[in-house]
Amino acid sequence: MIEEIQIENFKSISKLTLKPGRVTVLIGENGSGKSNILEAIAFAAAASADKLDDEFLFTRGIRVTDENWMTSAFSPEPNSNNRHDIEPTIRIVMKASDLAAPVEWRIIREAPDGLHKGNGWSGQICSSGEEIASKLAEPNFPRLLKEMAEHWFGRDADSDKLKTFLEQDEIKATIAGIRLSLEKNEVISRYPSIIQLRDFLIYSPENSALRSFHEEGAIKPLGTRGQGLLKLLQSSRNEPGNHFADALNKQLQLLSWLENIQLPSETDAIQGRLGIKDRWLVDNLAVFDQRSANEGFLYLLFYFTLFLSRQTPAFFAVDNLENALNPKLCAELMRTLTGLARENDKQAIFTTHNPAILDGLNLKDDSQRLYVVRRDSKGRTVVNRVSAPRPRPDGKTMRLSEAFMSGMLGGLPEHF
Repeated sequence: MIEEIQIENFKSISKLTLKPGRVTVLIGENGSGKSNILEAIAFAAAASADKLDDEFLFTRGIRVTDENWMTSAFSPEPNSNNRHDIEPTIRIVMKASDLAAPVEWRIIREAPDGLHKGNGWSGQICSSGEEIASKLAEPNFPRLLKEMAEHWFGRDADSDKLKTFLEQDEIKATIAGIRLSLEKNEVISRYPSIIQLRDFLIYSPENSALRSFHEEGAIKPLGTRGQGLLKLLQSSRNEPGNHFADALNKQLQLLSWLENIQLPSETDAIQGRLGIKDRWLVDNLAVFDQRSANEGFLYLLFYFTLFLSRQTPAFFAVDNLENALNPKLCAELMRTLTGLARENDKQAIFTTHNPAILDGLNLKDDSQRLYVVRRDSKGRTVVNRVSAPRPRPDGKTMRLSEAFMSGMLGGLPEHF
């Protein structure tokens, strides 16, 4: 599981450390940087997968903009307003339970003219610690040298010419760098936490994608806006014992009117139709499809599928969890998702603006964590972890939503 994430030089973030639990909630005012935290993690995921082109970044849920505005716009010098002086490298460090040492991603805005007018991004994975370094595979190095020699001089390279070439300091440094990069990537990629990070997505489901079911995303099986949901439900129909269908219907009982849903057959999937049964309607009209369903049902269907499916990522984020949901339902949804995360070995980060979400957290459980996100006096995004509230003199404990709205936790606008 991911235990700590350090972010430097990304959008509104100058330097920030987040220690996520199994479930982590970020709350704060609009523009405080909640989504930027998620996007920085997704940037490291894209770098880990070596897919940093704009199209792939967008499909991960990152708001792609001009490269100048992806790195921090804060001047590194107290009296400098010159953006050309700003560091072009995004740095993200991750610590995980299965890693003996931190792993670092450096994502560089390429600037061939030296003026930080980027032509794209390139990512480099770094690490530290004797445990990982000791695992670097020596046998690969001679093969690398041979391939380099054949590339430069052909298969019949003169041995003296090759020796002279390899003894140049610049070539030695280049070879060492290539060797280290290749071997570290090969070793680090075997760690489960790195694999989990590579699959990290920021989900922001949208009503149109959830209701139509026709659009499919570039990322399988479930796109960040909900694309591919029907096909995922259809493929889950064939799980042994149909446990997925039973679990999904059990969770959807949060809606008092719902009797059940019928996982789509192949024909239903082709037609783009999901059967939904309302317990209060007469039999011949009781089953309708997603086009007639209310928006809240569609969002719950998405969230529960995301947490229950074995095909969805083990580590992901949901931006604005509370969309289209009743406040009391928000609290119960949060309680339910924390349980599903534990049962299905998922790790999730949520952002929200609705304090009702907070009432579903149990901060006495260290696996559930709440951070208030705000801008400091210089406009930089910072986070503050919230501890479990203490009982009041009357023995009762203030609800987190009440504490937030009263201003006790911070994260509320203060300029009006």
